[in-house]
Formats: sequence, C-alpha cells, structure tokens
Amino acid sequence: MKKRRRRLGSILAGMIVWGGVSGLSCAANPPYTVEIGTAEAGTVAEESPKPAPEKPSFAVAIDAATTAAQLAQSATTTEDWSRVAMAWSEAIAALQQVSPDNPQWLFAQRKAREYLVNQAIALQRVEEAGTLPVFPTFENDVLDEQVAVYLSYVATFGTPDIMVIGSSRALQGLNPQILQQQLAQQGFESLRVYTFAVNGATAQVMSFILRRLLTPEQMPRMIVWAGGSRSFNSGRVDRTFAKILDSPGYVAVQAGDRPEIGWINGEDATNGGEKTSTIAVTDINGYGFLEVREVFDPDTYYRQFPRVAGAYDASYQSFTLEGVQTVSFRAFTAFTRIHDIPLVFVNLPLSADYLDETRLRYERQFQQFLVTEAALGGFTVVDLLQEWPDRNNIFADPSHLNRFGAAQVAIRVAQDPTVPWSSLDEDTAEIAEEAVEGAVEEPDDEMTEPDNE
Repeated sequence: MKKRRRRLGSILAGMIVWGGVSGLSCAANPPYTVEIGTAEAGTVAEESPKPAPEKPSFAVAIDAATTAAQLAQSATTTEDWSRVAMAWSEAIAALQQVSPDNPQWLFAQRKAREYLVNQAIALQRVEEAGTLPVFPTFENDVLDEQVAVYLSYVATFGTPDIMVIGSSRALQGLNPQILQQQLAQQGFESLRVYTFAVNGATAQVMSFILRRLLTPEQMPRMIVWAGGSRSFNSGRVDRTFAKILDSPGYVAVQAGDRPEIGWINGEDATNGGEKTSTIAVTDINGYGFLEVREVFDPDTYYRQFPRVAGAYDASYQSFTLEGVQTVSFRAFTAFTRIHDIPLVFVNLPLSADYLDETRLRYERQFQQFLVTEAALGGFTVVDLLQEWPDRNNIFADPSHLNRFGAAQVAIRVAQDPTVPWSSLDEDTAEIAEEAVEGAVEEPDDEMTEPDNE
C-alpha cells in the first residue's frame, strides 16, 4: 500500500499541467451602445449579450486536469478523492470530444490514457478512504475483501442466483460475467452470477464460509465449485483455515455474529481487543472475479520460477482424499441438499506442462473421488481437467487460468447439458430458514496448530 501511495505521490507531484491555449482573450463588452438614426439622437438602447465563444475541448481538458491535480494534493476523505476522480473524468470526456480531423486528436488520445491511469488511482483512494467496516478481520486480506464486496453487491442487486466458489483457481478461472451472458443467450436472462473465492481455500474454508459465515438470506440458488484436488488433500496442513481459526472474525462468528455493512460491536471491540478488518483494494472486480492478463510461456516462466516436479510439489504432500477435507466436503454437500441448492463441481483444467506423471496419478484419484462423491451427494461434475492441455495461451501459470481461460471455462460450463440450469428458471421459494444446527456432522472447526515448516 505504501508503494502505491509513493507512486501516486510521484505521479501527482511530477505532473506538469501544460497547455495555454493561444488565441483566447477576454475583452469586456460595453454595457450599452448609442444607436444611430433613431428618432431621438443620443437614445441609449440595450444590446443583446453576445454568447461567449465556446472553449476548445482541449482547453477544457487541461483546466479539468489542473483542477484534479490541485485537489489531489490535499485529498484525504472519500469526498475529496471523489472530486479528484470526477475532475479526471471531465478531462477524459473533453479529450474524447476532440474531432478525429483535428491535428490535436492523436495527442489527445495519448493524453487520455494518462488521465485514465490517474483516475483509476483516484478511484482506488476513494475505496481506501471510504470502505465501511463489515466485520472483524479474518486475518486474510482476500476473505475480508470478498465479504465486503459481496455484501455491497447484495445491497445493490440482491442475492445472486449462482455463486462460484473455490480457491485462487476459481477466483481467476471462471468469469462470472461471461457465464451470466452465456446463460442469457440461452434464455436464462435474469440469472445473476457472483464469485466468492479465496486464495488457498480448502474444503474446510468453503464449508465454513457457506455454512457458518453467510446468512440464509445471503445464500445463492445454485453453487458452482470450481477447483481441483489440491483443496481436498487432507494430508497437508491447512494453513489457510488455521489462520482463520485464530482470527477475531472467527471469534465473532462463534459468538453468533454475522457480517453486515457498518458492523459495530463496541463491547467486543473494546473488551476483546478485536480489530475491524481494513479492506484491501485489489483488482478483484464488483463480481468477485480477478481478471489475470499474464500468459504462460514455459520458456520465460521458468527463468523466473523453478520448475518443480510433482514428486516434490508441496500441494500434493502426503496426498490423501480421506480425512478432514473430505468430511467437510460431505457436510457441505449435505447442507446444499437440505436447502435444495443445486451443486456443480467444475474440475478446472491444468496445463500439460504441469501434469507430469506424479501429478496426473493424483489427479486421476481425484477424478474417481468426484464420481463417487457425486453419486453419494447428488451433485453434478463437469470435468475439464484435460480439456485444453496444450493451450498455454489460456493459462497464467502452469496451474492457473488467465482471462482467456476463464472465458473458455464459463462458455463451456454454460453449454454443458448436464448442469441443471433449468431448475433456476422455475419459481423457487427463497431460503429463509436458519441452518439446522447439528443436521449433519462435521468436525469442530478446531485443529492442531500448523507446524513451522
């Protein structure tokens, strides 16, 4: 954050507002004139005021940019930074008014690029200065941010019909807006899609979020779990969940609290010493999705990062699909059945470069695991593990998709005939009842402290 602030400071401090439009002068018009040839000599007649000459668009842009730069020097509050952003918006709009046949047009377009960057920084500062507290921190920046953005989304549009969940692979691997558009083209025009994914999220983490953190009123009508085997490996320490367990947010959940915008609990905050989450401002958009533009190129990627064989990959350490993650997943699927929420599991693709013999052996085990669990839990599986093995252009790294891959997955899932989209097209009762405590057995959300390896 400090680095971004230094960057903003250098941009604004080093900005030279240039321009100076020649040919513009301010001459005061006389308030009256003496008309000649009237009936009475010397009669004074009022002259209609002449319209002021229209200021050239380029000059308007420079004035607005000057205002933005000046306002940014002292901006501290949400309102201050909103005015900065509006001034940059006015400057950009004025530059767009420059006609393509004007010699200034090309330079105006290049200048607009700079102003767009400055506007984006100002909008980021608006969020940083004005984010309302929603809950005590879970000591996980992405989870804290997702909770805040999701609550704001619900306040704007209502609860989404479809929620995409999972780890970082889901966060950037299935574009909710494209899924929504594809479904609209198939006749499901009113369906809304949101992504609630968290880096490093395991089955335990997602079970906690859906079953214990969100309220019944915040639950979607369908869940699409996008991920893979690594989130279900019970043989490795679940560091993500361990950190959540040790957070003020988890203590608040245990006490019966749930997130809400403007959350205040003075007694807990004072006596318990808990701190309210400070929402990080990242590139996660208003639909919970992270668009990643990097493209995986093995020739350059492995110059920056070591190539790790599957036998030494910590994600598959002591790989087993029996244990706490499977128990949590089964509790989760039972929860969705109880509340009539269709569940679709999308086994996201991995690159051929990543799927060496060791990893592929583990992934085959996971594929069979999904088939077995789907039969028991009554959910749908869309297996895309090796759908595009040699298309490195859709990957950001060997195991994560980029924006092109996220679009391809959304299209593929929308068109899959096994997914019960039609169930969302019917009038269904809104989930309003509280989850029945103890309806399904799940291990207590307590676990051995992670080791320090």
